[in-house]
Amino acid sequence: MALGAWPLHTLLIEDMPREQPVFVQQVRPGHQLALGFLHSVENCRVWDHLVIDPSYKMMVVATEFAESRTGLPYAAFGEEVFERREGYFRIGNMQRPVPEIYQWVDPRYENILRINGRRDIPLGALAGSTLLHIRVVKMPAAQWAWLKAKLYWQHRSF
Repeated sequence: MALGAWPLHTLLIEDMPREQPVFVQQVRPGHQLALGFLHSVENCRVWDHLVIDPSYKMMVVATEFAESRTGLPYAAFGEEVFERREGYFRIGNMQRPVPEIYQWVDPRYENILRINGRRDIPLGALAGSTLLHIRVVKMPAAQWAWLKAKLYWQHRSF
């Protein structure tokens, strides 16, 4: 197999209305993702924590939130654990598969993607106020490299 044809598993984020990629990042099992945003009704910070599982699927493993009211989680189910921590609530021990995520991004919601706990990407900077489609896909290494370079020049970062 030619090096450029070698398949890579990639976190791909697309601007849905324009059907254009706005972010691409190679992922491996164990990589951690967190999606943070301000809840549109309660105006409190929410963090959904995900991990890439051994079959390269996204799995929600925890959620954190400052309030437990309208539209926010209120209980744990099955083996999940509901905790009150210093200043926020957390539901942990979750094992919820998520094949793809559709996330509305708007400056008022302060949408953030955190990768492996150390790299914050302001999602609104990728495409403005829009609907984003987030998923893990497999693509040839050459396509990934071309897309990564193209997006770097568009954003001058990421």
